[in-house]
This record gives sequence, structure tokens and C-alpha cells, in this order.
Amino acid sequence: SKGDVVLLTPENFNKEVINSDAVWLVEFYADYCGHCKNIVPAYKKVAQALKGIVKVGAVDMVKHQALGAPYNIKGFPTIKIFGANKNKPTEFN
Repeated sequence: SKGDVVLLTPENFNKEVINSDAVWLVEFYADYCGHCKNIVPAYKKVAQALKGIVKVGAVDMVKHQALGAPYNIKGFPTIKIFGANKNKPTEFN
């Protein structure tokens, strides 16, 4: 459970992120990745702090690798901001 972080899957990604007017912060992660595990507490805090302003989600790339393919996900974790142009998200550094 990720609390205020929405778990994104092939079933809900388009509806929640692509077809939404909301700005999304989406983490593409792998459950075996040490860096991914280390940022979980901070990512949950970000989701709580931004609740009602920006939606925060996460994609398990081990289970749903195809979801990250259009966004050139090369390593984990990768965080993208899906703003006005949902087809060209911005990488968060």
C-alpha cells in the first residue's frame, strides 16, 4: 500500500493520467531496486503534501513494463511529470 500514492496499472493509467486534466507526478519503479525502496517514505510524504494540488502515482515496471515504454524509461526510479501535454511528460530531476 502506498497511501496517497495511486498505484497505476494498464487498467487505470489512461483513465487516471492521460485522459485527466490533473497534473500527475508518476514514479516508474522496480521492486528489486534499492534506490526505489529508499525513496518510498519521501514519495509518500510528497503525495500527502500535494494532495488536492498534484496527483501522485507509481508504476511497477516489473509487472507493467509496457506502461513505461512510450516514455523512454531507462532506469529506476524515474519520475515523470505529466502536465499539459500528457504525451510528452517532463523528467523530474
